[in-house]
Amino acid sequence: MKISVLIPAYNSEKEIYTCIRSLLEQTYHDYEVIVVDDGSTDRTGSRLDFYAKIYPELITVIHQENRGVSAARNAALKAAKGEFVLFLDSDDWMKRRTLETLAAAQARYEADVVICGNVNEGRVTTRRHVRRVLVPHKRTLMKMLMKDRQVRNYAWGKLIRRSLFDGLQFWEGRVFEDVQLIGQILLKADKTVIVPDTLVHYNTHRQNSLTYSLRPEILNDMLEAFEDQAGYITAYDPTLKREAQAMLRRIRLLIGGALLLHGRFQDPLMEQILPFSEAASAAEFRVRRNLY
Repeated sequence: MKISVLIPAYNSEKEIYTCIRSLLEQTYHDYEVIVVDDGSTDRTGSRLDFYAKIYPELITVIHQENRGVSAARNAALKAAKGEFVLFLDSDDWMKRRTLETLAAAQARYEADVVICGNVNEGRVTTRRHVRRVLVPHKRTLMKMLMKDRQVRNYAWGKLIRRSLFDGLQFWEGRVFEDVQLIGQILLKADKTVIVPDTLVHYNTHRQNSLTYSLRPEILNDMLEAFEDQAGYITAYDPTLKREAQAMLRRIRLLIGGALLLHGRFQDPLMEQILPFSEAASAAEFRVRRNLY
């Protein structure tokens, strides 16, 4: 089974070596690496060309004008030849047995999607994973996605059958594209498996990491992405309306806090998110010491 590892890259000259090295060290051998240089202004492009020259049978580099991570991912998807795809950011890296572990789980369970745990490396290093292999019902999977704990709202960390992207693509020109799309992919999948292994190291050190920089200019995209996700999940199963509303309340609270932090008291977005349409229970916002 061939796997296409798809990497959007922009100004990652300091991190790209670690990312590529982790792929070169994989114990699984039937895979290709497609990197899209999204108009980098540093030496990212030249370094990628150097790696592709050394490993021409493994690494393909696509250069394009700067159009954003969504356009880079869409370009990589069009070039992919594998039956399955795996997204990886250019400043992240994988453990040596990542592809082998995911491919083995896919074969054993005949899955369309295999999800692994990840390690967030940044201001606080955290691990997100389950304790055992899970094959959740689709309704349960949607509940897990909306909680964004054991199933994350990210494209990376998931081995995905490429055909699931037929008719779908990452929205371009906006952020939070993962949130808008990944739930649709999981709904199309006949079977999703979650493995307990923490295989992907996600780097939140970079200054432009969305994880720790909820800038006011991206908050509209954030709200729209989660509202879109809530819409198609409740269209699939109307009984999930309560969970979807709880998710949107948490997102609106987060957006409101970001606006206040930046002194945007009169921002028009405030009128969209406050007050909440329904009273929220304290349990929805309770901090849990042990998430999994």
